[in-house]
Amino acid sequence: MSWPIVVITGANSGVGFGICQRLLCQLAEKIPSDTLIKPQELSGNSEKDVREADQFVLPCEGITLIMACRSVQRAEVARQKLLQILDERVEALRNTPSYDGHAECFRKNVQIKIHSVDLSSLETIPKFVQELEISYPYVSHLICNAGIAPFISINWPSCIHQLLTDPLGAVTTPTYYSQTWGEVSQDGYGFTWQCNVFGHYTLYKDLYHLLSSSKYRYDSRVIWTSSLESKKTYRAEDWQLKETHDPYGSSKYQVELISAELDRRVLDEPNASKRVRHFTAHPGVTHTNIDLNLINPLLHYLKHFIFYLARWIGSPNHPIALNKGAVSVVWLSIISLSTLTVFNASNKGVRPRLKFAAQTDFWGHSCVGVTEIEGGEKYSEEGKELVDNCENLYQGIKVARK
Repeated sequence: MSWPIVVITGANSGVGFGICQRLLCQLAEKIPSDTLIKPQELSGNSEKDVREADQFVLPCEGITLIMACRSVQRAEVARQKLLQILDERVEALRNTPSYDGHAECFRKNVQIKIHSVDLSSLETIPKFVQELEISYPYVSHLICNAGIAPFISINWPSCIHQLLTDPLGAVTTPTYYSQTWGEVSQDGYGFTWQCNVFGHYTLYKDLYHLLSSSKYRYDSRVIWTSSLESKKTYRAEDWQLKETHDPYGSSKYQVELISAELDRRVLDEPNASKRVRHFTAHPGVTHTNIDLNLINPLLHYLKHFIFYLARWIGSPNHPIALNKGAVSVVWLSIISLSTLTVFNASNKGVRPRLKFAAQTDFWGHSCVGVTEIEGGEKYSEEGKELVDNCENLYQGIKVARK
């Protein structure tokens, strides 16, 4: 049986930890409840659209979860917590009247492994990949979650102005964070760009032979995490984001460009029996500790409450809990990809570029939102150019390694 082997970067904390938690708990169910989520924007598929390689085999009888983290020590703490959460979930399922034994069978075949990698230092990636080559026959999923948000302060006049003029936007897509900019990595690239974009591109390329291995006969999936704050704020020649004052939002914009372009290239080869697919997802608004260095603890917890107010007045974009913010990534990880073949797009015959959002209703029930990535043909051309730029850099790095 080809069980999934899933690599998650930045898995020891934040949304990365939430992804691990939700994925394990979902697969402990014979029919994961997330597979029953049906986004309104997706209108299903026809029989001719179904390929065997599109499937994710359910019930899932085992998984190898690879936590790709900078700190092995912090990852080990997270690993123990994940196992505890999973054991509690298995026990809860075991006590249900209709229990059929699946959860315990799955739990016996769960392996959570830790491997060290630091995307801000490209020299750590080949060693990481070599460890995986020795230990695992293939990789079925690569979840590109790690990254940095280089926020250094809050512009309080701007914050107050947005709260007064656009209160929901102020707690959904804030415009008042100041960021560090102009930083260069030890490899010579824009620091935020390398951590959020090029580090993952390099990791994907180095892992390609494991992702495309026929030992896993289904399509492999690369899921790139974006953000509600994704937006372009850089000039074309500054594609390494050294000069923009919003390298975070711009890096997430580039993630969407790269993911859409790489998947377009894959789907332009319709006769391939095995594909490495690419998707973009974001967690919505979740409550993390990312701003504890910017505000005092009282404001931090007040912000938590305000997030709930935003949900209660109708915002679908406030999952808040980390495992709820993980729903879009986990859903993409375990559904049949044939689900995505039909989309209610306005331009018939044009393959839309989609991104998937973690959302909730008033009561906190998880759902997945689907939107088209904006930009049209100009966006497509920009994506091609950006992927070509990344590929040229990557090929130069490969030559330098020899």
